Amino acid sequence: MNEINRKKFLKLLAAGGASFLGLTAVMAAGQNRGPLSPWARLQFPCRGGDTDDWNVHPNGDLNLIDAIREQSDANVEKVWKVADISRLEMMTPFPFLFMHAELAPDLEGSQCANVGEYLKRGGFLFAEDCVNGKHRSNGSGDEFFRRMAETDFGRILPGARLEKLPPDHPVFHCLYHLDNTAIHMQGVPHGLHGLFHDGRMVALLSPSDIHCGWANGDAWFGHQKQVAALQMGINIYLYAMLGDRTV
Repeated sequence: MNEINRKKFLKLLAAGGASFLGLTAVMAAGQNRGPLSPWARLQFPCRGGDTDDWNVHPNGDLNLIDAIREQSDANVEKVWKVADISRLEMMTPFPFLFMHAELAPDLEGSQCANVGEYLKRGGFLFAEDCVNGKHRSNGSGDEFFRRMAETDFGRILPGARLEKLPPDHPVFHCLYHLDNTAIHMQGVPHGLHGLFHDGRMVALLSPSDIHCGWANGDAWFGHQKQVAALQMGINIYLYAMLGDRTV
């Protein structure tokens, strides 16, 4: 299978002097898509010894992949793969990793080190909680977000800074121009938070239930919110793969 990582993807664009918007024109002209880019979720333990919460709402990933393929020329493979946080060699083949759970992560030091090494090698992590399933009734709330923001990112990349992104950040505008308030599925203005290391945004953290919008947004939040969640997901994926080449 002709897969591609983020660095190779950027090199191909640089060689052709292209941007994502330029690639969109290629698709419109009926030309073939580029090499396959794989999708994977990060497998990790959560509080209370839960080893299965990382895979909640798996259909949301597939719905987003469909939207990416339908609304852009990005050639994301529609296969739901898994990268074990305890094995760096399982993480590095993927240019983009999605980290999701309803419960707070419970990471060991070696697991944090693996994520940090993955990010330093050029990978990108999108971490998002969607508490609208098996743990909704136990008050989990935003514990995933708080744990990542207040504890785990500091262990993953000591010295990296986590900051709320301003409305004019390229991730909100790289394909769809989105009002930051539109992406909050339940109306709470959390926003997106970027983790910056050595001048690069290496990860995004969201408590806004964007993934809930991918999974079942039409039923849970209404069609307009579902559309906004998918558009934000597309923007995040394209920004992760292309960086500032998206603008």
